[in-house]
Amino acid sequence: MIYFVFALIVAAALLYLIFSEGRTLRQGVTQALSELTRLKERAKSIKASLKDIEYEKSVGKMDEENANRLTQELLSEWDLIEKKITGLENASATQKVQQENCPQCGTKILTASAKFCHSCGTKFSILILAVATFLFFPEYSFAYDIHVTIQNSTHERVETAPLNVQLLKLAQGMEPVTAQKAVQGKANFLNLPEMAGAPYMLQVVYRGVAYNRVIPPNTQSPASVNLEVFDPTSSTEKLRVRTLVELRRTQEKELSGIIILFFLNTGKSAFVGGGGGLEFALPPNAKVEQASISVGSGGSNIEWLKLNPEKTQRAGVYAIGQNIKPGDRVMQATFKIPYDIKKTLVEFQSVYPQDTGLQLIVEPEDVVVKQGEKTLSRHEDKNLGRKLISFGANQKNVSLALSGGGIAERIKNEEVEVVVKSPLTLTQKILFPLVAVLIFLVGFLVMARRKIA
Repeated sequence: MIYFVFALIVAAALLYLIFSEGRTLRQGVTQALSELTRLKERAKSIKASLKDIEYEKSVGKMDEENANRLTQELLSEWDLIEKKITGLENASATQKVQQENCPQCGTKILTASAKFCHSCGTKFSILILAVATFLFFPEYSFAYDIHVTIQNSTHERVETAPLNVQLLKLAQGMEPVTAQKAVQGKANFLNLPEMAGAPYMLQVVYRGVAYNRVIPPNTQSPASVNLEVFDPTSSTEKLRVRTLVELRRTQEKELSGIIILFFLNTGKSAFVGGGGGLEFALPPNAKVEQASISVGSGGSNIEWLKLNPEKTQRAGVYAIGQNIKPGDRVMQATFKIPYDIKKTLVEFQSVYPQDTGLQLIVEPEDVVVKQGEKTLSRHEDKNLGRKLISFGANQKNVSLALSGGGIAERIKNEEVEVVVKSPLTLTQKILFPLVAVLIFLVGFLVMARRKIA
């Protein structure tokens, strides 16, 4: 859409320059032809007048003195007219040659409307070609290149195994763009369209595990990217997890919940879990609504990948087909649980070793939470600014009973910071006005030279 609008603007400018210049030239040619016709008609009239004078002189109707005077005046005028006719015919012939061939390069001009090949016309045609290339083939004029190196960080070397590198675009989901076969750990993606809002993501499958690398939208071309891969492991020795669960009574007979898992892998291999990949657990009576996992790292580079959790043979345990490479990764899932105000049993379990125990938020605060016969109290968490119920890291299974409580109020008057981003990339912001100004400047220079000539 951006290129289409800009194309309309530039096309209008080009049409104006072409037709205005062509109209000026056509008017000049028409005037020259009209003057030439008039002069030739006048020459014919002079010839006829000379014959009439000679006839009237021979029959005695005009004396010799007046006949000689008129004859001399007409001959002088005829001589001047012949000189003008010769000049105009030479100019017309020159114009015809100029219209058929470019005076600079000699290239034949195929159409009469192609008026830009006079004096400096060759340079301007090159400019038009460049503008046309920019408008209709932007992916070639402003190519985006990505150079990929596949790095095996378990052994700290370039992975030379023949791997297929997939390039995707994170727009509405993951849109495949193209793919390259890595040769000696190298793959090159050339002449790509620039990223406009939606970033590119590289993906490679190594030993059954998919690895992703998001390229931030502001990365300049050529982008040199190291795509890390790791040897897989199913050992949990270097894996730790933190779990935060929030339960809110949003309807009379229903609890809305969200579980957030913070994974940390301190080893040099990718944790792949069981046969279905990474797993997480919810209360057996919970119904998953949606789930996602982080892709990338750093506050500005994180993207969220939607998941399709699959139930395993164990009650309440779901597999998501993901892995945890060295470093951290965050997974989250929303769910619903039927609620009985008298008593609702919920059970949470940790599939993997815990760094800290389960942290639970239950709202509204008048919902009673019991573990066995003990009523659990909430404490204020300074980081979250909310009241939590915390459990020890050794408590892998937590069984609770919830009862009572009102309906949690919806959050009102939320303040949302809206950031309006331009649809133009930095390159487009710079080049669009420059190209437009350049077109008008060259156009006016051409027209000025024509007027001077």
